Amino acid sequence: MNSVLNPEAPEFYPHLTSVTQSGYTKVNKSIRASNQLPTGASHDFFRTLIDFNIVTRQLGENVIVQSNQILAIELPAVKLKCFDNENNMDKIVDANDSLLDRVNVNIDAVNGVNRPSERFLDGMRPQVASWNHAPVIAKIQMGETVFIGAKNIPRPQLSFKDAVDNSDSLWVPRISDKPNNIKPLALSILYNDEGEAVGYEHPYKVELELYRPPNRFLDSSPEPSFPPPLEDTPLTIVDTAPALDGLMEHLATVHELAVDLEHHSYRTYQGITCLIQITTEEGGDFIVDALALREHLHRLNEVFTDPKKLKVFHGAENDVLWLQRDFGVYVVGLFDTHQAARVLRLPSLSLKHLLMQYCAVDADKKFQLADWRIRPLPSELVSYARGDTHYLLYVARRMRAELAKLGHRQLLAVYEQSRHICLQTYNKEVVRADSHMPLYVRSRKSFNSRQLAALKLLYTWRDQHARELDESTTYLLPNHMLLSLAESLPRDVQGVAACCSPTPPFVKQHLVAIHRMLLSCRELPLEPQLFQMPASISAMHAPAPTLHLHDLAHLPDMGCEIDLERWSEGCSPTVFVADVPALMEPPRPAAPLVSDLNAEAKLFIPPFDRYRKYRALAQIEEIKEYKDKEAKIAALGRGDELIKTEVLLKLQQAKTKIENEKEKDVIVIEDEPATKKKAHRKRKMSGEKPTPAATPTPAPVLPKTEHTIYKNANYRKFYDDSQKARRQPKMKFKKHK
Repeated sequence: MNSVLNPEAPEFYPHLTSVTQSGYTKVNKSIRASNQLPTGASHDFFRTLIDFNIVTRQLGENVIVQSNQILAIELPAVKLKCFDNENNMDKIVDANDSLLDRVNVNIDAVNGVNRPSERFLDGMRPQVASWNHAPVIAKIQMGETVFIGAKNIPRPQLSFKDAVDNSDSLWVPRISDKPNNIKPLALSILYNDEGEAVGYEHPYKVELELYRPPNRFLDSSPEPSFPPPLEDTPLTIVDTAPALDGLMEHLATVHELAVDLEHHSYRTYQGITCLIQITTEEGGDFIVDALALREHLHRLNEVFTDPKKLKVFHGAENDVLWLQRDFGVYVVGLFDTHQAARVLRLPSLSLKHLLMQYCAVDADKKFQLADWRIRPLPSELVSYARGDTHYLLYVARRMRAELAKLGHRQLLAVYEQSRHICLQTYNKEVVRADSHMPLYVRSRKSFNSRQLAALKLLYTWRDQHARELDESTTYLLPNHMLLSLAESLPRDVQGVAACCSPTPPFVKQHLVAIHRMLLSCRELPLEPQLFQMPASISAMHAPAPTLHLHDLAHLPDMGCEIDLERWSEGCSPTVFVADVPALMEPPRPAAPLVSDLNAEAKLFIPPFDRYRKYRALAQIEEIKEYKDKEAKIAALGRGDELIKTEVLLKLQQAKTKIENEKEKDVIVIEDEPATKKKAHRKRKMSGEKPTPAATPTPAPVLPKTEHTIYKNANYRKFYDDSQKARRQPKMKFKKHK
């Protein structure tokens, strides 16, 4: 866009396309460079280095300055501050929302979305059926890929006569009759070593084990004729039962046909087959509407299981399973061009490369992510679907000729690999206790015990709702949002919505439930995490791919009937040598390396091997420390009982001691014999008569104890000095003569 062409916007760059493309390249490089920065334990280690802190501090300041320059155009009042991540993050989110809102408003204004319809302006009342239920098709191009989506598409699974079963129960094959059989139809359940049912036996297992390709597909045929272009080839849309009858009559007369499927999995849990493309040399191209004829397509077994007819697929691993799941259709007599490309060791195995190499046709694969549920099909999707099978028969014949030149066993190897693909059986996806771990490993994040518990809980909860609603898990809650919630563990509902921006409809309905699950995970105790290898070190130690001459694992097992001499004559594998010095294997030393720092060492130990040994020791020490902490915590829990027992023991000892002291203090005085009488001293009192003595009161009877002699007992030790001071002085009487 130029200022001359648009004088109202002179601030635009003269070449906006080149600027955006160079900008995307720089952004991509910046993202890649930032992903290579150390994280986790590696980042903590680098933080101890002064140079690393200086560089990161300078980079952070540069980012803040550049961000302020960008935001000054849209929001002049917003100013980011250095080393204030919380405040900066909130301001950046607000600025992005403002920018995206303005972009959306401008796009709607250009497309005329907000303009009133012509019918409304003319005063005409629109029909509700066509205005509200017609699919609204939207096309979004991202690079070479075009996303074709539509609104107001009725869900096809709601109109199926057979209800979709998304439960955990065992999947039962849909086949009801078995044409072209050697063994009658019998569904046998397969069990594992633990006695659990894991699936059903393949209905055509015997037929596939006895299958041998016809001779007409093994002999080197003459040069095949090149197919006519798409414009000159007849096209038949099969969407009714009579049209399907005509297709079956035509397929009964041919010996070779090319097949491909178009699948949709975004708005359903197990997936739906939407189209089946079939191409024959005599009849041209056929497009079968698998949504409209879902309950009638089991009739394809009459052709697909006929061992005399060759079915040509490209990458049939998923197609074979989808045919079993949706229609109960099985394949006997398959030639997979993807497996043929492997045996021929082509540089690329994609269908796009095969069409370019054998047909000089540049296939346009930009509609591979289209929504194939759209009815009626747009012309672009029809042309794209025809291109997958239109040239496939010609490509298969050319590849069979090249395989026959290399050797008869090379061609048999492709048929053998294709036969193994046909032996696959479909089974439902089972969610286990560790089903979330592949997602966690691919994310290359480092979670603690709380975050892992949140990831597992959200993963299981999402899968249960996806089964009930018959929606894909990525539609309800995308994987990157699931990881963000598990990593952040937000404390409030607003934080949950911030982690899922733009918020999916399902998440909006269950914000409170997600918030409660995350809060429950935040309250879990933190468990010790064993030492893990940093991602940077593991990436550096990735082994380089190598190709050895005797590595035949990619070839099928042909049994004991293989003649090794003839095999070596027909097979001449090419050994690829890496030209990049970094990928070449280093030369092995003739003698073991010895470290210069330690001359007594017999063999030099590489740093990574030493690291692995130390890691094992660190894990043992960490586990031991964790067990000691558990023992201490358990001892603290039993502390009340131990204290109570000790207190009772002390009280018992004190009680026993008091009783012993009381027994020692008890004194029993024995009565003297009655024969002994104490001599009373006579006194002479002047003018006084002695009063008769009062009758003595009897002494109390004390309990009988051991006899103690108190004659020479010293009782003065029982009195202190204060008692001596209060004692009355002894009266002295003088004698009167």
